[in-house]
Amino acid sequence: MNIETWGYIRHLFFVEKLSKKAIARQLNLDPKTVRRALAKDTFQRQPSPPRPSKLDDFKEKIRALITAYPGISAVRIHEEIREARYNGGISILRDYLRTLRPNRKAFLYIRTFPGEEAQVDWASTGMIGDRKSSCFLMVLSFSKLLYIEFFPSQTLENFLAGHLHAFNYFEGVPKKIRYDNLKSVVLNRLGPNIQFNRRFLDFAAHYLFDPSVCNVRSPQEKGRVENAVKYVKNNFIAGRTFTSLTDCNQQAVTWKDHTANVRIHGTTKARPIELFREKEQPFLIPLPKIDYDTRMVCPVKSSSQGLVCFDTNRYSVPFTHVAMALTLKADDQFVSVYDKEQIITHHTRSYQKHQIIEDPVHVKGLLAGRPHGATFKQRDAILALGESAKQYLENMAKTELHINKQFKNITGLIDLFGKTEVVAAIEQALQHRAFGHEYLRNIIFANRRKRADTKPPGSPSSKINPELIRTTWVEERNPEIYDQYCNIQEHDNEDPDS
Repeated sequence: MNIETWGYIRHLFFVEKLSKKAIARQLNLDPKTVRRALAKDTFQRQPSPPRPSKLDDFKEKIRALITAYPGISAVRIHEEIREARYNGGISILRDYLRTLRPNRKAFLYIRTFPGEEAQVDWASTGMIGDRKSSCFLMVLSFSKLLYIEFFPSQTLENFLAGHLHAFNYFEGVPKKIRYDNLKSVVLNRLGPNIQFNRRFLDFAAHYLFDPSVCNVRSPQEKGRVENAVKYVKNNFIAGRTFTSLTDCNQQAVTWKDHTANVRIHGTTKARPIELFREKEQPFLIPLPKIDYDTRMVCPVKSSSQGLVCFDTNRYSVPFTHVAMALTLKADDQFVSVYDKEQIITHHTRSYQKHQIIEDPVHVKGLLAGRPHGATFKQRDAILALGESAKQYLENMAKTELHINKQFKNITGLIDLFGKTEVVAAIEQALQHRAFGHEYLRNIIFANRRKRADTKPPGSPSSKINPELIRTTWVEERNPEIYDQYCNIQEHDNEDPDS
């Protein structure tokens, strides 16, 4: 019974004064239907039984995703359930999510002009691999073009590096950049009086942009980057795994260039990259000719052992620079040491604690006059190969072999053939309790002969297989090592103390 029938029955009964039986005969209805219609003062359709939905088989997975990632977006959930063979649209998914989530707050939309403003923030992203991480975000307020990069910490140096990389990505600088009260930007604040970080102001002056700071506890004043933080967490981080910070940044580049900046933006109804290129990029401030040096700079003094301390670790310098006042410059990847303006060494930065990062070349000249010191260095180089090397040395020490001579010759094998081959030889020699550098050398040669007998892929007539060459990794060696190794062989029978 629809609303028209219900209304007409009531009209015939209350206005035309027809009996219920007469109404039933006239409308060809069951008398019970007439009585039900007259019993209703308002028309209410009986709720229809729930219809099956394409989402039914995926609702448990959707609820699990929301539980694990409370802010995960509908787009990200749609990607996940499509991998589980969901073939429906995103509209019914959005309708279902509205039943699971509270309504969001609304804020006033403020329009900006091309090149006028960008907004910047950090987003804490927890552990990636075995290290804590934070995501640096910069979004252009007009085009909504987004730049993101992951760093191991929110230091000033990483903050400035994020800006530098974003400016290079945009190929220009916005006239104003908006921040909240980050320590990298604001040292102290008393009402409207702001004490800016002096190095940050120096950076801003180099790139000619005007830093603008939000009021305290007013994140809505930089709502574009706040929304970008949610977007990155819910559309990029949620549901993905990363083996390391490097892997995370590689995936972030792909996602940024092929998803975030090419999507149809919900506010502008345009692709950010297209809007940026067509209307915003010409209004950006040109980049300066020289990049700002964003590295951390600190004075250091090398020890008598030729080591400088930085972030609980010690890094080696050439033995010619021991006990000297030097300058250390570090970013998130490298540590460099300078003597005045001249660089004297360069190391990969370690994020472990209390490590010694040493370049063997730095002590080479010093060890020439200290043979016992050389022995200890050779021992440490062998022990660094791992547990099997440690067991091998412990067992070899119980034999009658000249241990110092063995250290020297085994490190010679490492220099000549690389760590991988020596470790494999040590593991084989342990199984047969064959101790000494000669056994290791013979095992290495035998393993190499076995590999040489294996036919490479490709046509039998090919003398050289280019694909094999391209896909084969060979550990790089210094050609001088081979001369050194030949000298070692010539003096094997000499007394090391003579």
